[in-house]
Amino acid sequence: MFTKIFKRVSIQSLITSFFLCFLANLFMTYCVTAGNIDSQALVKTMYLSLAYISIILTIAFSESRRLNQSFGSIHLLSIPICILLFNQQGGFVLDKVIVLAVILRAITLFSKDYKTTPPTKTLFLLGVLFTIISFINSYYVLFFITPLLILKEAKHRNTKNIMALLTGIILSLQSLCLICYLATGSFFYKTMYLKASVSGSYSSNDLVWSVTVFIALLIATVFRPAEYKIKAQRNNTQRTFFFMLMFLLISIFLRYYNEVEGKGLWLESFIPVAFFIGIAIEALKNRQLKNIVITVVIFASIGLKLFAYDLISF
Repeated sequence: MFTKIFKRVSIQSLITSFFLCFLANLFMTYCVTAGNIDSQALVKTMYLSLAYISIILTIAFSESRRLNQSFGSIHLLSIPICILLFNQQGGFVLDKVIVLAVILRAITLFSKDYKTTPPTKTLFLLGVLFTIISFINSYYVLFFITPLLILKEAKHRNTKNIMALLTGIILSLQSLCLICYLATGSFFYKTMYLKASVSGSYSSNDLVWSVTVFIALLIATVFRPAEYKIKAQRNNTQRTFFFMLMFLLISIFLRYYNEVEGKGLWLESFIPVAFFIGIAIEALKNRQLKNIVITVVIFASIGLKLFAYDLISF
């Protein structure tokens, strides 16, 4: 059933993915509120669903335009599955929504084919985008490592491209500091300072998502599917793969050292985990086995969430 619907990106797979995302978010709201879903919780569920649907639409648009062949129709299924496994921790907040929007844009930039068009403009935009999220949390400067995935290619390693990256950083940093000073009287955003600490609150939901993150890390490093290795020989796909791996590692670092505060503590890890889980599902060639694995994961996720929120007991 699942393999047939999500064989390719189509109207049917998109509608099914939207529906599954909404049901997964509604179920999570049911768990968090212990079954007492009020109008405020329902509105929040709608906002969360729209946020996830925006990710789905980005994947679908990229796939249809062949902008990003690293994503496929299977990721329309891995996203709702990961919603069930995800530790919501209160959902989305504005600064994390900005970060995810920036990262989604960066993914499309990394996945472009630069055989005929030089990546000068792309490097400038990456400098702007990563400066914006680094202004929110200074540990996001780790994302500045990722443009090296483009600059390490000999044909793109030149002064013009390096200057484009630096210009994007400098211009955007000056603009952000000025805007912040005019708005708050301070040149820096309030959460910009480093605050490394391994102390913090961890719940039983952290265990489920931590295991999921660990599985995604194994998929990316140890059990990397052979077909994806061949596919990743194309420079644009290889860049996307390593960008998502670095994205995953950065999200683990941020959570472990308690560099994220408030709601959505695990939010940075959601996109890369869904990406690698999708690759793992796609690697299963037997359709019946694939359907069984997907069904088992869905029902296991539901059971673990009900247990974590004390709605059932074993």
